[in-house]
This record gives sequence, C-alpha cells and structure tokens, in this order.
Amino acid sequence: MLYQIGLIAVIFVAVLILVKKFSHSKDELNDLVYEDEMDDEELNSIDKEIH
Repeated sequence: MLYQIGLIAVIFVAVLILVKKFSHSKDELNDLVYEDEMDDEELNSIDKEIH
C-alpha cells in the first residue's frame, strides 16, 4: 500500500515538473516584439542579418 502511494507521488511530481517546463516554453513564444514597436536601428540591424 505504501509502495503504491509513493509511486503515485513520484509520478505526480514528474508530471508537475513536465507541465511547468512546457508552460514556460509557451510563455517565451508570447513575448513577441512587433515591427511597429521597434526603432529604426533595430529594424536596420534585422534587415542586415537577413540579407
């Protein structure tokens, strides 16, 4: 009985860690900077990197 409770607790902690890791990567995708929010220097440096 104690073995089963411990196993469930370990699985629960592992799932929490995975969920936190994946939700963190989604937050990074939401931090977008749009072109109209950039100044001319940033836009020119991006153009130079692309071409």
